[in-house]
Amino acid sequence: MQATTESKPKYSIDQSETKYESRYDRILNILFYSKEIPSDLYLHMNMSYGNFRKTISILHKRQLIKRIIKDGAAGYVLTPQGKLLTIKLEYMKYRDHLTDDPHQYDPAHRSRKFQFAYLYALFDRIGIPYESFNKPPLDEVDVFGNQVYFYTAVDVKRILGMEATSFKGSRILGFLFGLGKIVSVYRTNQGMKTFTSVERLIPFFMNNYFSAPVDTAILICDDSRAVVDISGQIIRNIGSNPKGGIDTAGYKSFYVLPSDDSFLDCLRNVYVDHTEEEQSIIRQYGIDTSEEDSKGRYRYKSGTGFLKGCPVLVCTGNFNLEPLKRFLLRAMLYQQFSYILCEERDYEELKAIASDYPARVIAI
Repeated sequence: MQATTESKPKYSIDQSETKYESRYDRILNILFYSKEIPSDLYLHMNMSYGNFRKTISILHKRQLIKRIIKDGAAGYVLTPQGKLLTIKLEYMKYRDHLTDDPHQYDPAHRSRKFQFAYLYALFDRIGIPYESFNKPPLDEVDVFGNQVYFYTAVDVKRILGMEATSFKGSRILGFLFGLGKIVSVYRTNQGMKTFTSVERLIPFFMNNYFSAPVDTAILICDDSRAVVDISGQIIRNIGSNPKGGIDTAGYKSFYVLPSDDSFLDCLRNVYVDHTEEEQSIIRQYGIDTSEEDSKGRYRYKSGTGFLKGCPVLVCTGNFNLEPLKRFLLRAMLYQQFSYILCEERDYEELKAIASDYPARVIAI
């Protein structure tokens, strides 16, 4: 059965159609790597509900998968017979991923497996290799090469050895290696969970081991609405520890990105140096970046500089939550009207995020 999608696919950017020979292989590939797939995975693929259900039903009838319904979450895992597929030549490549799962029914571990499944469906669509047979070993990968690869947190733990204890309790799923960067990858659906102090240790230990900087993180979520909600949670520290807060885990750049068609453009922006673009906007809008006002008084520079005497933050590329959080909280604290200049693509999201603050968003 050849892989097909709906006549009007949800995603315009989708490289998974040429990757798999059948819907069965597509589902099984993600299942071998995530250990369990959620029942709504089709929403993250260019696969109709009918085709997804048909594929799942046939795999179930062949006794290759079984359904798990526990704690209100439904998913599918491989059966012992499904794992035996690896004795066949075309499935031998998955043999190294057959491990016993003592946490098969644990809610937290199941939720993490679901996040991996959503992530792999996204990587299939945009063409990022995550399978061990499609990427070099981690100790041989060229971080400064032109291809970006995904390695799980477990992959990295094996390299770090004793220092991998810093990952215990972390919410990180893995890292993107390539194009001169190592980007930390997190994922959630619609809501944000508080980061603990453990997250701050990860970039520290990673920077000690790898040659490329580990100062950037992306948090992938379902859609633009989730981007707005989660960004607002991070800025306002909603539902967080008052001492630590929902912070950005010590990263210099922290981006919340939707897993829709805009994700690929957003991801490309992560690897681009926007300094020249920012300087061009500063000149175009006449932004004053000096440390003193016209009377020679020192002033606290919040953001990029001042526009018409008001603080302004220029967001070229993706909007970075690390400076955005400081900028908006300071505007609220001093009730100081401020400006945010951003890409047209991000205008609606930033407008919604800044709606409760004395700030005006302008598309550039």
